[in-house]
Amino acid sequence: MIKNSLQKTGRKHVLRACVTSVASALLVSIGVSTSAYASDVAQTVNTNSNACAKSLDTYLSLYLKPGNAGASVIVTRNGDTLLRKSYGIADIRQGLPLEVDMPLRVGSITKQFTAAAIMLLVEEGKLAVTDNINIYLPDYPTQGKQITIENLLTHTSGIRNYTALPQFYGRATSQVSVTEAIAFFKDATPEFAPGEKFSYSNSNYFLLGAIIEKVSGLSYAEFMQARIFTPLHLQHSFIETDTKKPGLLANGYSRVRGEEVSAPQYSMSWPYAAGAMRSSVDDLAAWNQASVAGRLLTADSWKKMRTPYVFQDSGKSDGKNSPYGYGFFIRKIHGKDAIEHGGDIPGFSAAALHLPGEGLYVAVLGNSDTLTIAPGILAETIVDKVAQCSFE
Repeated sequence: MIKNSLQKTGRKHVLRACVTSVASALLVSIGVSTSAYASDVAQTVNTNSNACAKSLDTYLSLYLKPGNAGASVIVTRNGDTLLRKSYGIADIRQGLPLEVDMPLRVGSITKQFTAAAIMLLVEEGKLAVTDNINIYLPDYPTQGKQITIENLLTHTSGIRNYTALPQFYGRATSQVSVTEAIAFFKDATPEFAPGEKFSYSNSNYFLLGAIIEKVSGLSYAEFMQARIFTPLHLQHSFIETDTKKPGLLANGYSRVRGEEVSAPQYSMSWPYAAGAMRSSVDDLAAWNQASVAGRLLTADSWKKMRTPYVFQDSGKSDGKNSPYGYGFFIRKIHGKDAIEHGGDIPGFSAAALHLPGEGLYVAVLGNSDTLTIAPGILAETIVDKVAQCSFE
């Protein structure tokens, strides 16, 4: 979320150091998951599935070497777990191994959860995606234009990305209120008229968090816990704040002059609804299964979230699709429909990729922001390798 190199595409991570594994300290489950989401993800095991899992693990082990910061990976096919494995160290100084159920920062993958929160409020009749944001944020300047909630959801508002503003990194370590953060970017000159173009901007989802708070009367973190994480039994997911950090958490790392070091500690009040979530690969797989099964939201709402926005010309559709729905990028991989999002925040990098036609889901969460092979590329390669497996 914080690093702008990823915001243009949501998937092309420009990362450089090696994510690693510690074989003796892995929490491994290949073919069978023992996690809390087992009721949602079926555990069918057969010889071909195990052979595919071993092939994937062999590939990943070429790049995820022992001794440094690590990554957790899950691969499911039609609800069956093909591979679920952690590689590497959660805390290098203490030699603490990374475990599969450890919550890692997922950066901009947070956005699909924020979008789902908005859709919950839509289904309850508390707002509409066609609403002007000034209904809920009356002091936000729109230069006489109508910016809708849908414009925020689809990155078509024209509002500039606050993490790209020159002064941002000088303030990123300081805690801010929601009002103070909005004041930081609200007067920046818009890039374009609402609905005219697509331009990825964390500001859009920051404002969505403020709207959720305004409509629900809860803080963003409280709403997400009560309405999404708890109902879906996502036991390792939460919105991280500067004041509440539950349990044992994996540290985040960067690579500087060839040495792995702790990443800068930015205030989590800045990522907020655009990127302040921690989660595990188990929870992300369960989340994907919920969307496939139409839980939490109606099937129509899930479909809307995963449908590209159609640009408007003089108030009428011009038939051209954006690459983005509500919290998801939508594209093709080798001609097959793919729904995805990346996440990049100091010390962490992530990718989540779903091919609905193939029933395939891949999530890669790393506690390093400088991987030799980025999570998005690893996820795509896993898709290619699974396509070569036999499941007959």
